[in-house]
Amino acid sequence: MSPKPSDAVKSATLLTRVIEPDDQPYVDAARALIKLGFHFPNHPDSAYQSYDLNLAQVDVLIALASAPETTLNCSDIAEKTLITKGGITGVLDKLEARGLVRRMPCRDDRRSILVRLSAKGVEFFRKFYPELVRGKRALFEKAFRPDQMREFNKLLELLLRSLEAE
Repeated sequence: MSPKPSDAVKSATLLTRVIEPDDQPYVDAARALIKLGFHFPNHPDSAYQSYDLNLAQVDVLIALASAPETTLNCSDIAEKTLITKGGITGVLDKLEARGLVRRMPCRDDRRSILVRLSAKGVEFFRKFYPELVRGKRALFEKAFRPDQMREFNKLLELLLRSLEAE
């Protein structure tokens, strides 16, 4: 007959047996960030979904709107967004098909293409972006007071800088 496990062993899961208790807050934080990475952009109230845009397309529109004269080359777009250089072409194809961006050859380097918001893209962005910001602000205001939001931003920035430094 095998010995009966103690109550402590019965309640322990494989997960709790393979990590140190001091590691749990880090595991919990990482899982929360991963879950947020899914829930935040896919929230039903996200303005870009009602405009039939995906996160990559929004990222490119924001990068272009943030650029001087709203013009960037593809390498600059990749650097300023979460999109790989190889994925930019497909994103730009879709935005161009909707008339939101224009591609132009670079005068200084014929191998390079410049991308800018079209007149329609500028008009669209002026309407769309404030809606997006209001929606994201509302999500944060449900969870944080203004002072907590400032502290949260500082902590996220520290984490991001640490990861980017690697």
